Amino acid sequence: DAVLFDFGGTLGYDETNYAQGFADCVTGMGYPSTLDDYRRASDGAKRDVAEAPRDLEAWSAWHPSYHRAILSRLGVPKQDIEATYRSFMARFKYYSRPVCYPDTLLVLRSLRWAGYTVGVISNIAPPLPRVLDELGISRYLKFAIASDTFGAQKPDRSIFDEGVRLAKHPAERIAYVGDSVEADVEGCRPLGMLPVLIDRDGIHEERDGVLRVRNLVELLDWLGVSPWDENWLQDRVASRE
Repeated sequence: DAVLFDFGGTLGYDETNYAQGFADCVTGMGYPSTLDDYRRASDGAKRDVAEAPRDLEAWSAWHPSYHRAILSRLGVPKQDIEATYRSFMARFKYYSRPVCYPDTLLVLRSLRWAGYTVGVISNIAPPLPRVLDELGISRYLKFAIASDTFGAQKPDRSIFDEGVRLAKHPAERIAYVGDSVEADVEGCRPLGMLPVLIDRDGIHEERDGVLRVRNLVELLDWLGVSPWDENWLQDRVASRE
């Protein structure tokens, strides 16, 4: 009756990896930084600013101060922080951006067309709704839960309980699709959901009680859902084909 999804590694991903993109962007601006440099600066910056708020509006107001703290720890002089931050924000979208997998929008449209309730439960920051809007995913969802907004991360049972509540179907009638054995498969299994492990790179073994698929279209095949609905497929959305 319902199919719920993880986001990162399941429906979409950062192209290039966010951390690497950040380091590359700052390097291009004259402050040579490696991936490890970014990670150390990012961890340290969390001690330099207030704790990240859970509300999206408050988080959006907080996030620039966090970015400025990272830039400072990557060697940007105090007097140059504001100008560097503005330049960074203008450039960063060319170094890292979220994109959909090629099968994502087709599968979400097809599930909705077939009458399934569709939602997202993701270990991610509060801007999840904004990202889903930009990628054209939101129109197919009944709800989306970001862990940093909810206050618990997968595999914590409470975040899956909230997904069941919002889906308004018994857990036994819900499939949960994710790419992590620990966070996704082991997180949803205790509730009685059907765990669906998406294994795009073929790195996982078959597991008892787990449906393993190499792409999301295989999920449609298993459910017996036709992926072809002309009116919905003509929808123009932001997807990387």
